[in-house]
Order: sequence, then C-alpha cells, then structure tokens
Amino acid sequence: MALQTILITSEELTRNTIIGGNVDVDRYLQAIKACQNVMIKPLLGKTLYDKIVTDFEATNLEGLYLEMFDNYITEMVIHGAAEIYLSQGAYMISNSGITKTKTDSSETVTKEEVDYLVEASRKLYNLYETEFLKWIKLNPVPEWGNSCKPIGKTVGGWYINKKRNY
Repeated sequence: MALQTILITSEELTRNTIIGGNVDVDRYLQAIKACQNVMIKPLLGKTLYDKIVTDFEATNLEGLYLEMFDNYITEMVIHGAAEIYLSQGAYMISNSGITKTKTDSSETVTKEEVDYLVEASRKLYNLYETEFLKWIKLNPVPEWGNSCKPIGKTVGGWYINKKRNY
C-alpha cells in the first residue's frame, strides 16, 4: 500500500488546536489521514484532491491552488483531524484490552466535556468548509466539479437534502 501524503505538519495541528505538542504523532496521525480521506477528498473531488496532493508533494502549489490550500484546505484538515482525534484520543487498544490513559496529576473529563470539544472542532471545520464553498464559486478551477459532495445530511438513517445558498 502506498504511503499517503499528509497535508499538514504536526506543528500546524498542535499550534492551532488544543492538542498538546507533547502528544505522540502516532496517536493522531490516523486522524489526519481519516480527515483527508473522508472529509477533504469527498469535498474537493478526486481530480482536484489529486492535483493538490501532487502539487504539494512537488512544492509546486501556486495561484488559486496555493490560496485554496493555505486559506481553506489546511484549516479544514487541522480542525477535521482535531474533531476525529478528540473523539477517540483518550483510548488505547493493546493486548490487555481497551484502556483510557490517565496520569497521576490529571482529572478525567466527562463524556459531555469531550462532546463539547469535538463539537467545537466540528464547528470550526464547518466554518472553513462553508467559506471554501463560497470561495470556490468565485474562483473556479478546472478540476472542481459541482457534484463533489452531497449538501444534505443524514439524520436517523434518513438523508435530508439541503439547497446550496452561498
């Protein structure tokens, strides 16, 4: 399996979220990958996503692509990855089972507090996504397609379609 290009640095994640800089990168790397695969790629569409990744790898992002990357994609990856990591970061699965880590000088937070933190990151992600959709409408690029991401949401197993009004 090919290695996946990670579009943000660990410093970008830890400087812009409540995730501490001393958290082992291996603990949140999967959250960054998941965000890119299940949030960013469907939003951009495969063609635009692949162009961004290819240009990023070659340090060749420029023009509208660089503006899109710097102002929207990076922020969405940061806050989307934080949302994913915050919902599961306290847990570890090992040979001894599923455990929740805790140090001697720490206090365990409630599920409601974790849910609040997850929702705060989700709101930031959604804000950047909304701003990106406004921006891309004014600055279309050839790789962008209108059918990249469904605009509705699933509630209780039902898909509710919403009109785009940006």
